[in-house]
This record gives sequence, structure tokens and C-alpha cells, in this order.
Amino acid sequence: MLTINTKIVPNDKFTTATIGCFLRLPLTSHNLAYASLITRLQSNASLFYPTISSQEAAMSNLYDLQFEASPQLFGKELIVSYIANFIEPQEILDPEYTYQAIVDLFAKIVQHPSFDDELIEYTKRQILADYQELIQEPANYALDRFFKLWYQDEPDYAENFVGPVKEIEEADDYSLREFFDNMKMLPVAVVGFAKGSSQVEKLIHDHFKQPGLIKRFMVDNLTIPAPKLQINEFDEQDNYQAQLLIGYGFAGKMTYQEQIAGMMLAQYLAGDQSSKLFVKVREELGAAYAIDANNYANNSLFLINAGLDPEKADEAKAIILQEVNKVANGEIDEALFKKAKKSLKNVQLIGQDHESWHLAQLLRGELFSGYQEFNRDWAISHLTMKQMTTFAQKLFLNESYVLK
Repeated sequence: MLTINTKIVPNDKFTTATIGCFLRLPLTSHNLAYASLITRLQSNASLFYPTISSQEAAMSNLYDLQFEASPQLFGKELIVSYIANFIEPQEILDPEYTYQAIVDLFAKIVQHPSFDDELIEYTKRQILADYQELIQEPANYALDRFFKLWYQDEPDYAENFVGPVKEIEEADDYSLREFFDNMKMLPVAVVGFAKGSSQVEKLIHDHFKQPGLIKRFMVDNLTIPAPKLQINEFDEQDNYQAQLLIGYGFAGKMTYQEQIAGMMLAQYLAGDQSSKLFVKVREELGAAYAIDANNYANNSLFLINAGLDPEKADEAKAIILQEVNKVANGEIDEALFKKAKKSLKNVQLIGQDHESWHLAQLLRGELFSGYQEFNRDWAISHLTMKQMTTFAQKLFLNESYVLK
């Protein structure tokens, strides 16, 4: 039986509905640059709505439908993401406001971009101006530098924002058309939720006919293995705050259970004001203005980053390494562990009150093998200190980067 990658589930919770169209392609620096430019171009205008004002007016006429287009990174894969969020027609007493009108507009914008030269040049200026503003922030500069060091031998994975600026600057209508034509053959999934789910799914089938809808969207393994590094780098910019980034590689591919353990470790170390590193580095040492930890499962990376007093960067680093080692040795504050678990459960519950969380879960269910069968709430509730210790034991210090 032919499988079509569409899944619109009933919307039993929200007054707004969401549809997402996702295209999957390999992550390369070129693909990221062109996906960044194409999606920004489509966010501005399209063939059927050839000016920014006309596209804005079309969405405004559908009770301010919100359209977002952007690339998302999932390990070795790049997902080109198109999302429409709109008020449920049942909430509006307007016979012209229908699922048909909504899906029609969404399909036109997604499938029929404009390659007008002036629009392309305008969009380039937008992206480059936004990028320059972004990279001026020391925290963003440091993160960009960190990943370029981490993936120095795999540059296709090193770009963290829009891709190589030079490729965006040199793109033209011909190269963009060629890239978009190739996108038509990519694996595609269209997912979402609506009160009239069966009607919306039928409309999706009517409006989206690309071959990629019957190609396998799911990926068995998109994890980028952590490279074996021993990097200890710093840059000087005479900033008021230093940016300290400490990256641990994870040995092997993380299971879903290990991903939960990594999330718990991040919460335990830097989740809130009672967390280990917040207390040790910020309150006791008086060094940090902010401290955070994240488990990048698809990159086999556990990253701790802090904005802190430049004079105390070395002391802060020593404390961070010490606290991670303590967890790996089984030295865990049981009361703090229980509090971190409760906080992590609350984060999950709060997420369930947002449409974006539900759409993200639908996307991950289509992309990751076995994701739909894994019970995250149960895994968090039953996570043990031993599991967090085992996770920490699989970490190896890979990179330390300081921007002063």
C-alpha cells in the first residue's frame, strides 16, 4: 500500500490550528545558505503574491494567518520548514473563511516562489543585515566560533546560523531556481492539527502533489558522531563579559532514554537558580551573569556556556569540570535531583500548552524512528540518579573556548 507522508490530527485543545510542510535534505553549508535565502524569499513574497504588501494583505484577509519559513538543523539532516498558524474557521462566522482558502494560500506560497531580481537582492540585504546584527552579540559570536572549532574537519556541519555569507551574496535567480527545482524531489512530510482534520488532510492531498510525499521521510540515524578533539582556545575582543563554552562529546548514539538523562543533567547543572552551577559559579564565586547547559543529542554534544567576569573564567571552568566529574562519580545531590526532575516535568507540561510544541512532536514522529512509541513523560518520571551518572560517564571533554 502506498504511504503518503501526511498526518493531520484532531485539534481538541486550541482555537488556532497549524499546518507544517517539511522537506528533508542533507545538511551542507551550501544547502543551509540556499535554504536560508529561499525561505526568507518566500516569507516576503511569492509568484501569486508578488510584492511584500500583497502577500501580507492576503494573510491579513485570512484573519492574520501567520506564515513562517526557515531551515532547521537535525544532526546530518536539514529540514526546510513551512508553517501556517491560523484561527480555526469554526471560531469565525465568515462563510468565505474556510480551510479551502487557508490551504490554497499556504500551498501557493510554499510551492510557487518569486525569483524577481529586485526581491532577491532585497532579501539578501535583509538576511545579511540580520546576520551582522546577530553576530555582533558576543554570545552568538562565541557560539559560532565554538561550532567552527568543533567541526573544523567537517565544515558542512560548522555553520550555525544562515550558512556561508559569501554563498548568499553570490546567489542569483538561476542558481535559486535550480535549487528550488531540486527541492521538489526531496522527501516531504505535511503534518498538523485542525478541528476538521479529515477535511484538511484531503485538501493537503489535493494541493500538494510532489513526488517527495511518497518518499521515506524518516531517518534511521541522523546523529553526527562527536569528533575526537582536545581543543582549548580563546579569543580577545576586550568585552565586558567573557563567554565560556565547554563542550563534552558523547560516546556513541544517544538512545531516547539517554537523551532524557542528558536533559536531566542540563537541568541539574544549570536549569534554574537552585542548580549546581548557578549556585557554585554565580552565587559562591560571583563570576557568572548567566549560565546554561544543553544536550544536543543529534550532535553528540553536551554544551555548557556561561557569560561571566573575564578575570574569573579559569576558576569558573574548574568548577564546571569538577561538578560534571562529580555526577560521573555518582556524587549527586538527591534533593536537587528530585527538584530538577520536577522542573523538567513542568517544562514538558508547559510545552503541551503551546501549538508549536505539538507540531514539533508531530514532526519528530515523522522524522525519528521509534519516536512516537517512546513515552517521554514516563521516562522523565522514572529516571534514576544512576541513569544520569551513566550518561555523564559517557561524556568526554572535547572543547573549551573562551571569548574575552
